[in-house]
Amino acid sequence: MSDGGAGTSSAANAVVLHTSWRGRVLFVTAPFLLAGLGLYGIVAGGFQVFNTLLFIIGCLLLAAALFDFPLYTTIGTDGVVRRCLVRTDRLGWDQVTAIARPASRGALGGLKNGLGISNSTGLVVEIGKRPAMLVDRIESPAEFDAVKNGLDQWIPGMILRASRPADGTAPTWLYKRRLGDGEGLVDAIQEDVG
Repeated sequence: MSDGGAGTSSAANAVVLHTSWRGRVLFVTAPFLLAGLGLYGIVAGGFQVFNTLLFIIGCLLLAAALFDFPLYTTIGTDGVVRRCLVRTDRLGWDQVTAIARPASRGALGGLKNGLGISNSTGLVVEIGKRPAMLVDRIESPAEFDAVKNGLDQWIPGMILRASRPADGTAPTWLYKRRLGDGEGLVDAIQEDVG
């Protein structure tokens, strides 16, 4: 067996998956909006049940977005690293039960995306019975293959409970707009035309 992955994962030994800008904006602005409306109601009308409840729910959702919504996830030799807005969540392979797609969001979600029920959302990491989101959108086939091949090398026997995305699915890094950040990312498959 190998050295157990001592040290940190290098870019060559890792796959980086990014969440979408739409997800980032919605997961932060929606709780701010709820908390702001609740606070406005408390200031304007006093502590009423609806205003106070709206403020508390907004604050709880904001805390969840800041501490648990990943900006990007690195899957490497040492395990899974989820980089959230306020914290970095490092999960060693000994903590991870499986990498999977979350339970289906119903028939309409799968039909709307045209990808099928089991292939319509991003990946989650299962820590015991508790899932933690890795990305909020589906990854490209090249990214999926890199994750699968990496798991086969880094931690044989790790469960990957997800089907391969449809060909033509855009890679997650397309949602990351800064140029020059392609180091260590899985590029889209380039086909030879000739």
